[in-house]
Amino acid sequence: NMSAYCETCASIGNIFTNHRLFLFHGDGKYMDILEKTLYNSMLSGVSLSADRFFYPNPLESNGQHDRQAWFGCACCPSNVARFVPAIPGYIYGVTDKELYVSLYISNDADIVLGKNKVKVSQEANFPWDGNVEMSVDPEKPGTFAVLTRIPGWARNEAIPGGLYKFGDDNNEKYSISVNGEAVNAELVNGYAVIKRKWNKGDRISLEFPMPVRTVVADERIKDDAGKIAVQSGPVMYCAEWPDNAEGRVLNLVVDREAGFTSEFNSGLLNGTRVITASGYQTRKSLDGKLETMENQPVKLIPYALWNNRGPGQMMVWLPVTAESSRPLPAPID
Repeated sequence: NMSAYCETCASIGNIFTNHRLFLFHGDGKYMDILEKTLYNSMLSGVSLSADRFFYPNPLESNGQHDRQAWFGCACCPSNVARFVPAIPGYIYGVTDKELYVSLYISNDADIVLGKNKVKVSQEANFPWDGNVEMSVDPEKPGTFAVLTRIPGWARNEAIPGGLYKFGDDNNEKYSISVNGEAVNAELVNGYAVIKRKWNKGDRISLEFPMPVRTVVADERIKDDAGKIAVQSGPVMYCAEWPDNAEGRVLNLVVDREAGFTSEFNSGLLNGTRVITASGYQTRKSLDGKLETMENQPVKLIPYALWNNRGPGQMMVWLPVTAESSRPLPAPID
């Protein structure tokens, strides 16, 4: 995890590729991967001040990683500069009779749908809030399908492909309504299909629960054995040095049975959701035994926001047993 390269350019290339695969196949799994990449490894590549950049985006750090203003081979800053303004182009997709809504971002759009023109407006607070309000205003009444993506994470799928899966159960269901009436839309390739005659002023309301979830890796990924990652909505979280006791996180163990709480902190990192868990630090004793220290709160922030308060320890994959942790060395006598 500490040596993972995860180049910023590779994340943007991942987005380009999955968008083209979606346009070819119309399958929401490609937009699931695009969304996960967008909100995590791609955004990690640029600072909140928008003037410092990561080349690699590791999943763990001992303080040796820090964003830079420029690079000798400066592909990542220039890729970020061209990609961010293009994000609106990833929100919708169209055919002659179908309007695909793939990303939930507040926007106003004018869309040509066959021989009709449709104004679409979204009000959303993704990725902190799963409530989306959408208006569909065709220039003239018409029958067509609006396909709204139901993200994998809202259907108990951590990521397409099965390499990672949720380590807990969640029975909360998403909901869809049109003009205030609940709709039981057919799910096709990850999209809820709402086909009807649309009129000016029609509204779609979506509610996606965003509980705190744990993610586990395939057992063949040895570096992640005995560890969990933490996710809410599409966002992955990490433990970072400023938020945790004595600035140490690499020797932390999380008590997954104690559960998680979350709240939005408007004064932290330009406003972010913060997740709190319970855990403890580990260390080696002088006789080489593994010791556990007192329980402490473990604060988690979105991975994309790490390193905006200076370099230091950071960890995405969190040990859940003392044996899978990296204990502090024994104190010098």
